Amino acid sequence: MEVQGFGGNLTGKTIWIHQQSWIPWEFLHGITCRVLLQGSEPSLVGFVDPWHYTMTPKTPKDWSCVATVLKALSTSGSVLVAWDSTLVVPPTFIRFVESLPVTRLMMGGAAESPPLFPDALFFSADTTDVRSICEHMPGRGGHGVYVAPAVESWNELVRTLGSSGMSLMLTDVGETTWTLFWYKREDSQVLTAAEAKERVLSLLHAANRVLELSP
Repeated sequence: MEVQGFGGNLTGKTIWIHQQSWIPWEFLHGITCRVLLQGSEPSLVGFVDPWHYTMTPKTPKDWSCVATVLKALSTSGSVLVAWDSTLVVPPTFIRFVESLPVTRLMMGGAAESPPLFPDALFFSADTTDVRSICEHMPGRGGHGVYVAPAVESWNELVRTLGSSGMSLMLTDVGETTWTLFWYKREDSQVLTAAEAKERVLSLLHAANRVLELSP
């Protein structure tokens, strides 16, 4: 069994990062605004990703405010909305965000199912329960359900990719059926680190300008 690398664009899609706390930026082109929704004890506090807005909605009024902000933002650019497993997202908000022209990113744990049906599923090659998750991906858009390879072939693929520093994703974006691809998580981390460095330099430049203008 062989898989190829994914090189498509997932902007405007629903993405599930299974058991991961990172963002696949190399597959998200033209994002102009990044919004992170997090729980009261955010698991992404150490993220270096350059979020434009970080919100912690708790009450119905909070969620209403977030919805108003997202609706306004989505009319003026390409918006990424991300949330992690520490946040309980109300079903009404799920239906609302699904209707917006935004990119939706879910970061979930092992035992949970995503609140939105994903267009792409990212997971580490050594994640043990993902094969069964892939097998539950239903048919849509004229193609059938995902048919996983034999266990022996799957395990061999996992070992080979894991030893090469690769991970796996499943998507039907640009395909006629659910298809496995490999990706390098390192590519995302390099992009993230570069953008974080650029943001720090920008903040330092702004701070220096303030000092220069101070009497």
